[in-house]
Amino acid sequence: MKLLVRADASVEIGMGHRVRCQALVHAFNELGWHCQFVVDRRYQAFASQQDCLIGGGSEEGCKSEFLALARQVDLVVLDHYGYSAEEITELHQYQPNLLVLDDMNDRGEFSCKWLLNPLKETYSKRVELPLTGSSYALLRPTFQRVEAHVSNPEQLLITLGGTDPLALTLPILKALLASGFPCQHIQVLLGANAKNADQVIYFCREKHIAFEQGLTDVTPLMLRAKMAISAAGGTLFELACMGVPTVFAQVADNQTRSLEQHVPLDWCRSIRFDNVPEEVRQQRVEQLVEDVNRCWLDIEWQENARKTARSLVDCDGANRVAKTINSYFAAS
Repeated sequence: MKLLVRADASVEIGMGHRVRCQALVHAFNELGWHCQFVVDRRYQAFASQQDCLIGGGSEEGCKSEFLALARQVDLVVLDHYGYSAEEITELHQYQPNLLVLDDMNDRGEFSCKWLLNPLKETYSKRVELPLTGSSYALLRPTFQRVEAHVSNPEQLLITLGGTDPLALTLPILKALLASGFPCQHIQVLLGANAKNADQVIYFCREKHIAFEQGLTDVTPLMLRAKMAISAAGGTLFELACMGVPTVFAQVADNQTRSLEQHVPLDWCRSIRFDNVPEEVRQQRVEQLVEDVNRCWLDIEWQENARKTARSLVDCDGANRVAKTINSYFAAS
């Protein structure tokens, strides 16, 4: 059985689409499928050697080329905001076995076989088999191997995504230290392609702050985290699974729905950065640090937050999706 994944990654797009699709690919590989990413040639710096590169520099060229490829496989996974409702429906006409990954539910009605959204959203009947809710959150395979939680975590984990698109790590670090937050309790995690990584690393070394970059297994750092400051992409579900109370920095519009659903559950807080001009971001950074310092001392809130977060997400979402779809083909 052959599966194609259409997803891109870049500094602007971020790494979230790629990371969650890799989790899904791992689950399908375990079931014996042959899987391949199809990537816009403009973003090949973020691709792997095994990926299929398409397009000659235009979005329309990519979509036309991908339609032809989609007909040749058993299943297509589409995780791409560049596709409109009409284009998704057209792709479904070329390939009836289409799985669409979505976050926002804001493109209008479209048709597909399966729709995956880890949030509680309602789609039209043109989506034949919706897979919605946190039980379908796509976590990396390393989360399945976590067996225990640290009894007294002491670290504040700072992780602003694979690329840190708004370069928030350094100003957050500076604001934390200015507020008197102890350096020995800070753990910075940088993505392999994080903006201003050299400056962040220099600052961390100068201030004796622990840091890591480009880790493939982030679970040890999350295990030791008493709290986190994080971007609100796929890491939101990972932190929930690990039971880490978090103050989220919203750095993209597609993170809106997940925060709207999770913040009221009171295991996390959020500050929005993507919809304000750069000169206003420093004010938001200071607000975020105030929230962190207040929550850091609120032990009762942390205990309740951990329990709530762990109840929301397990580590088996990717396997659950792959087995569901594989069973459909087995029964056909």
